[in-house]
Amino acid sequence: MKNIFKFLIVSLTAMSLSVANAGELSISGDVKASYSVTSGDGTAGGVNTNPGLGISNEFSLKASGELDNGIAWSYAQDIDDATVQDDASIALTGGFGTVKICVSECGLGSDNAASQSVISRPSDTSYAEAMSDTYEIDGFNSIQYHSPADLLPLGITFKVGYAPSTVANANASYKKAGAVNDQVASADSAAAGGITLDAGGKTATHYRVDAAPIDGLKIGADYFETSSVVGSPDQKPESGAYYATYAAGPATIGYNKSYAALGVSGISDVVEYVENTKYSVAFNVNDNLSISYENEESEPNTTANSTTYTLESTGVQATYTMGGMTLGVAHNEHENATYTQNKDVKDTVFSLVLAF
Repeated sequence: MKNIFKFLIVSLTAMSLSVANAGELSISGDVKASYSVTSGDGTAGGVNTNPGLGISNEFSLKASGELDNGIAWSYAQDIDDATVQDDASIALTGGFGTVKICVSECGLGSDNAASQSVISRPSDTSYAEAMSDTYEIDGFNSIQYHSPADLLPLGITFKVGYAPSTVANANASYKKAGAVNDQVASADSAAAGGITLDAGGKTATHYRVDAAPIDGLKIGADYFETSSVVGSPDQKPESGAYYATYAAGPATIGYNKSYAALGVSGISDVVEYVENTKYSVAFNVNDNLSISYENEESEPNTTANSTTYTLESTGVQATYTMGGMTLGVAHNEHENATYTQNKDVKDTVFSLVLAF
């Protein structure tokens, strides 16, 4: 926390001098207190049932302005918990669209674009990141192009992100949550939960397209690929997803389908790819109270016999907002948690969020 406040003071002082005549600077953030209770009722063991109590926070610095030629510029820096120099982006926007330089930021994945949970996805609560998701360009430093909102009919927009180098360092390993993705062959895995690319530095590319063809309906898809990984595997890591959401009055629904293929060398007892299906619904009871339901299913496909099983997570959530404070509760149930047969887990999370 001391480092965070030092960084804030230095940043605000420096930027107040340099931005005063060139643009505007704002700071916002939130602090979240949460309490979680977890229980395991399956025949498999290994479930941590200790209650959890904690506080997390996030600050956002945003600066913006306009150049003499009318091109708009913006800068954003997120600071969460112990991280300081992370999650930053610079953008130039004009009639040509937007060009961005991003550090651990600017994700283009649509794997969770249809989630309507009013708190968080069932697999992303106290029983931490139980499901394997698709790859994301924000695991690297990237340059991106976003098309103008009014360039194409039917509200179609497209985005592309390119990481010119993926040399192994703090920002150059895949962000891949979940036990299935930890089972990559050792030749391709330098650390638990991630694949490290060639030391020479290969590339990663991410594509995204979205559309709003009629009022209330949004659809989209994305695709992620890399040039290579260590060991020149038979299958390079890649992922893709598509989604649809529809809003009518106080109700919204969403549907997602995605897959993530792992880097695999030869035939071994590892997961070849993971296929996820998700749907959710939310309802705004009034201006203060919102409720939601979400179901997520993740099916691992293997190159040989495996001890991994289909994981299913369901959850119900509710939030009540009073000005800058939001109270929330979520109850989630996981079958075959961490893709382990008969490892069934239930967790309930209570939260209090203050936004400023």
